[in-house]
Amino acid sequence: MFGLSFRFLSGRYHATPWGRNVNEADVAWPPEPWRIIRAFIASYWRKGDWHRWSRHDLTKLVHALAEDLPVFYLPQGCVHAHTRHYMPIRKGKSESKTLVFDAFLHIPSGEKILVIWKDVKLDDRLMSLAEDLASSIGYLGRSESWTECSVLKHWDGQENCGPMEMGFTGEEVSLLVPCSAESYQVTRNQLLVQEKQRIRAEASKIISERVLLSKVQKIFYTKDDVDTLPACFLDALSLENTDLRRLRWHRPPAALDVIYARDPSTSPRVVPQVISRRKKFSKVSKQVTIARFVLAGRPRPRLEVAVKIGEIMRKAALSQFGWQEDELNGKRLPLAPWQISGRREGRFPINDPSHPHAFWLPEDADGDGLIDHIIVSVSSGMDPHIQSRLERITRIWLASRDSKGSTDGEEWRLALEGYGQPQDFAGSSRLLGRSKQWRSVTPFLSAGHLKKNGYSGEVLRLFKRQGMETDGVKVTELREINVGSIKRHALHFHRFRSRGRVPQPDSSGTFLKIEFPYTVQGPLAIGFASHFGLGTFGAI
Repeated sequence: MFGLSFRFLSGRYHATPWGRNVNEADVAWPPEPWRIIRAFIASYWRKGDWHRWSRHDLTKLVHALAEDLPVFYLPQGCVHAHTRHYMPIRKGKSESKTLVFDAFLHIPSGEKILVIWKDVKLDDRLMSLAEDLASSIGYLGRSESWTECSVLKHWDGQENCGPMEMGFTGEEVSLLVPCSAESYQVTRNQLLVQEKQRIRAEASKIISERVLLSKVQKIFYTKDDVDTLPACFLDALSLENTDLRRLRWHRPPAALDVIYARDPSTSPRVVPQVISRRKKFSKVSKQVTIARFVLAGRPRPRLEVAVKIGEIMRKAALSQFGWQEDELNGKRLPLAPWQISGRREGRFPINDPSHPHAFWLPEDADGDGLIDHIIVSVSSGMDPHIQSRLERITRIWLASRDSKGSTDGEEWRLALEGYGQPQDFAGSSRLLGRSKQWRSVTPFLSAGHLKKNGYSGEVLRLFKRQGMETDGVKVTELREINVGSIKRHALHFHRFRSRGRVPQPDSSGTFLKIEFPYTVQGPLAIGFASHFGLGTFGAI
């Protein structure tokens, strides 16, 4: 057995997974074996005693570790958090500022990450080399992740994360691991043969071996003459990520994607933003009903298209659970639970008047007329499985097709601000406030054909259907509202679902002010397409 123990001195672990952008605010958890072995290599070249340890010693150590898949012991109580700041980027004489998300895990004080290679046995010389290199590792992941690393020779604890092929169960996560040296050589030879065959097939005449090698070299070499498919396995593990991305490797040639299973209790959690007043927590945890996301991008969408953003947010959530094909009609059915899909067994819409399934509510929290948050509200509650899937949503996009048939669109980044209950966010969100008076944020559209009492009667009908007391409730129509600094009528908003077959008795809509004789806790959203951002009210 061979193991490593990592303790993060600042309590923070920063590491962006391979293939992900830093602004997706994702963190590689657990640390990939690929990253750990590369830390060993970097420690040797930067701080190693070259007189005591030869390159051959390092090669033997790396080959031994690459032969086995490690298992992990991960601490519980880690928190997924992030900071946001604008980074100045200079282009010529001009300078622009780009919003950057700096994501990290906060690891409880004193907790350690253990990495165990159960089937690896090192001789005394390699064990001494490993101890020397481990003590020299100053950070793991990004340079802010200050760490103290030591070697474990014995450990009799219980691991809680490992490869699914070894029988581990739990939350699935893909990790980048180094392949074995022998496997790398097989892969390298296959790639070289494939490229030579392709070049010969495309050539109009017979080419010499020297010309053939020159053409192959252009494929795998960068402009700086760096070979991204070297013959030496150690060199392949030592390649810079920038060189691999320049040649558009979707994955390092000396690495594999392996599915690990992580105990759900070790999954990083996202906590609500700290609000001004310290809260007293009860011993019984309250049910999570709210997930609030921060939306960023240039330009951000205007509040007038809230229903479009609500719809694509739901699609992004459904995609995290996957789809299955209906055997009857061949259509795709969502595998998401009914709290997210709004459908029983993926087919039958939920018609419960209490609306226990998800609302997808875009929000303009700072009042500039642009959407900067998205609230997901599930009154029936979100279990850990739903929460773990929602945390994976890092971007949404809105595609459009021009007159020539080409497709274009806009994309925005998302970062989960926190989970909780409405009162946890009341200090920063009008939609989640508590008040007796509420004003329209987006147009209210009747869910049925208007009767003689007009919109006022329709609102009271919907409140009664939800079981709310309507005596003393006063509903007043408003001609316009302010969206940022602009006065807007209901007709300025997009008021239609993307699916044209959804019945829509009211296409005009109106703005309302509602006064209750009692305090109402948000979110308050009623009427047609209220699950997607129409008919939303803000506390006054």
